[in-house]
Amino acid sequence: RGSPNHLKASKAIEDLARIGYRLYTSPQVVTDSYDLLYREVGTTVALEFLQAMLQTGIEILFPQRADIITAHRILSVNRDRQIPLSEALNATLMQKRGITQILTFSYWNNLFGTHASNLTTI
Repeated sequence: RGSPNHLKASKAIEDLARIGYRLYTSPQVVTDSYDLLYREVGTTVALEFLQAMLQTGIEILFPQRADIITAHRILSVNRDRQIPLSEALNATLMQKRGITQILTFSYWNNLFGTHASNLTTI
């Protein structure tokens, strides 16, 4: 809760929700975040995070088999770009739903022309 990334992300999410942006995430982000909190901070905080995710308006985008097939195709034709499967899958889900912007702490390959706004660590 006291990390610079948490503070920036929380403020960004609150600001975007307040001005009417629809917010999305992936099951992998939820799982990875829970696991990190569980390991680093403890069960109580991890469970609070999960409860907060379930109570917010943030939609979790779940992939179907067809989405994984599309992600595989993306990876196959972009072998030289070193794109992680999770990123290709997220780009597939975003394109399918018309999502054109992403807010992230990490590098984004701009698949399907999505615009990335990076939150850098302090």
